[in-house]
Amino acid sequence: MAYPNYGYGAYGYAYNPTAMVAAPVENDGAYNPRYHYAAAQNAGFELINQEEGGQPKTLYVGNLDPTVTEEFICTLFSQIGVVTKTKIIFDVSLPPGLVVCGVGLSQESKLTTSDPYAFVEFADHLSAAQALQAMNRRMLLNKEMKVNWATQPGTTQKVDTSKHFHVFVGDLSPEVDQKTLQDAFAPFGSISDVKVIRDPTTQKSKGYGFVSYPRREEAERAIEQMNGQWLGRRTIRTNWATRKPTDGPGGSTGQSYNRPSMDEVMNQTTRDNTSVYVGNMPISATEDEIRKTFGRFGNIADIRHFKAQGYSFVKFDLKESAARAIIEMNGSEMMGQFIKCSWGKSNDARAAGNDPGTGGFPLGIAGGYDPATANQFYQYYQYYYAQQQAQQGANQQ
Repeated sequence: MAYPNYGYGAYGYAYNPTAMVAAPVENDGAYNPRYHYAAAQNAGFELINQEEGGQPKTLYVGNLDPTVTEEFICTLFSQIGVVTKTKIIFDVSLPPGLVVCGVGLSQESKLTTSDPYAFVEFADHLSAAQALQAMNRRMLLNKEMKVNWATQPGTTQKVDTSKHFHVFVGDLSPEVDQKTLQDAFAPFGSISDVKVIRDPTTQKSKGYGFVSYPRREEAERAIEQMNGQWLGRRTIRTNWATRKPTDGPGGSTGQSYNRPSMDEVMNQTTRDNTSVYVGNMPISATEDEIRKTFGRFGNIADIRHFKAQGYSFVKFDLKESAARAIIEMNGSEMMGQFIKCSWGKSNDARAAGNDPGTGGFPLGIAGGYDPATANQFYQYYQYYYAQQQAQQGANQQ
């Protein structure tokens, strides 16, 4: 079959034929940033430096059938948004033992041609993100398209994500790895970090992970649209993993807070106390919403909601559940307000009069996580958050 002649630039090579580099031999159509990023640059696509907080608009589309044309790809992706540029690239691979030196176009018969891939550039980031979500793994001519952002290769310098917005993802299936998690959350923006938490001994997934975005709106969309969605064999849960210092009540504090340990919180009250005081409640909050927010930490025995006064008491069956709720939810956001959580008194009315929440410890971490993994998450996050703070401090030196 004769393939269209797009010239050397379309193959991802410089015009000088002596500079040719063979395409990756073991290529299953997946995006290879060290190879395909250069091909996109040579083809003239607009590529964004994600480390500078840019929002990409160019997609890589791999594992295409050789009969697919640029016009077809453009028409297909234009169903989702305005496409400004499309290019199909046919790479060439060297047969074993063949060395190319000063080869001309007439020598291409000695080379083998791999399945083509394409780049699609959209007019805006949102359309590109929607196309990525809609088209990735879609069957086209009996081949599964592999769609990804045309991102630059990783650099040796690690990106500082301490000021980025972190999404907690719970209830992960055991087979979900970091690439699967990244692919699922990529449509919502430029992911700066992704991590599936594993047991250090067995390397088995602990059932939760983190996804970071440089922009708050990207993280918000991911939380809103992915909560309750299927990933692997389970529906996942999403929530904020951290609350940025500038998000706190009263604006930027410029201060970091240390998270108390489970032992510290458990020792702050009597052995049989299972009541949590929740202050600064949104006026529109209902008992059902309180139960939904706090029910993830354990079974709730009773809720006393003082709507007009702006506080509530949540009584759990177990003290450990109440302690986890305090640790995770104090200082977190609920319906646009930052709530205060601390131990209630054995006499709720007396506790209400004293407003025990005013003595609550402010946390730099928002909560609301799956009950089965809340304690594991807490143990891991002590390390994770400390690393973020250490990294941020080192960058300020």
